Amino acid sequence: MATMETDVSAPEHKRLRKSRTQLVLIWVLFLLPPVSAWLAWKYLGEEGVAATTNAGTLISPARPLVLRGLNRADGSAFSDGELRGRWTYVLFDPGTCAEACRQRLYLTRQTRIAMSKDIPRVQRLLVLAQAPSAELVNLLRNEHEDLSWVVSGTQAAPLLQQFTGEDFGTGGAQYFLIDPLGNLMMYYDLDVPARGLMKDLQKLLKISQIG
Repeated sequence: MATMETDVSAPEHKRLRKSRTQLVLIWVLFLLPPVSAWLAWKYLGEEGVAATTNAGTLISPARPLVLRGLNRADGSAFSDGELRGRWTYVLFDPGTCAEACRQRLYLTRQTRIAMSKDIPRVQRLLVLAQAPSAELVNLLRNEHEDLSWVVSGTQAAPLLQQFTGEDFGTGGAQYFLIDPLGNLMMYYDLDVPARGLMKDLQKLLKISQIG
């Protein structure tokens, strides 16, 4: 009789075990993005930038961003949702993008290219305070095809407030790195060495399971 009861309950036991396994996997997938982002922050804070490259300065704690009122060249809206899923360099400029701005665009473009197979995991965003000239539009299209650029207009002040802090400024004084969850996590001074910038990003892409 005991044998018959075991035979009858075995399929049910197998089904329950499978259900538990599926539930655990769902929880792992749910927790993976925030845990991965935390590990990236923890790693850089303790072993990366602070200890080796000195290229970027970690923002602690990381700041969730809300982007509103930003418009692309065609007038369509750019929202904070477009920051999700990839690592994003954000640059600010009054609208003329003079030589210093163009150097930063070149540096971030080359950094992205240097990521090789991980290029799709990185994007760039240029925020202009006013509509650019036709000449600048042509330059951006011809030399920076991967670049997203938007005009902040009347939203400039509330937007910049999210990029201010005790030891960093805005308006092009630095540029910033946003993680794939939409958090502002790091900033760079204008004289950042290219090698240090690349090493920071390589570390993040290596240890992150998101973006």
